Amino acid sequence: MPRNLDPTFSASLSAPLFGPVFLVMLTFKSQTTYVWSGAGTLIWNGNTYLGVGSLGKVDSIKEGIEVHADGTSLTLSGIDKVYLGEALTDIQIGAPATIHFGNYLNGALIGAPFLIFRGCVDKPTIHTGTDTVSISLALENRMVDLQRASNRRYTATDQRAHYSDDTAFNWVEKMNDISLRWGS
Repeated sequence: MPRNLDPTFSASLSAPLFGPVFLVMLTFKSQTTYVWSGAGTLIWNGNTYLGVGSLGKVDSIKEGIEVHADGTSLTLSGIDKVYLGEALTDIQIGAPATIHFGNYLNGALIGAPFLIFRGCVDKPTIHTGTDTVSISLALENRMVDLQRASNRRYTATDQRAHYSDDTAFNWVEKMNDISLRWGS
């Protein structure tokens, strides 16, 4: 997939020093959270990103030439067990998530980070230690929706739930009981 890289960022790729960083946006039930792979806070694109440093991990992100639903996962470790219950109830499956990749040197981003993953939050995996917990969040590409069965029904009730003024399906249920003769 061709990338529209920021010219400043693109030029920094060939520089002798490169500071790779990930900027992650996750939507939870209570709020949208912004974290990045460095330390401290980082302001980019009008959002304040909280640094998780070495406590965060981004798994590999696959991309191919075929249309395929590839995902990735994010892991946050070192969480106090006291916060486990709150963390689990706040996770919203299907909520938006994005990962950007950028270059961070001398306390500033070089150019604009580019989007390397956009998808939604899937199931969490919890690993408990003696004092701390690590939570891995699976992220799925929106293409995964194509592999799921639709829960829609071809009935008037289902159609009105989505489009209240539409009466196109009013006759579909009656068609089941109609006996038609074809030909002469």
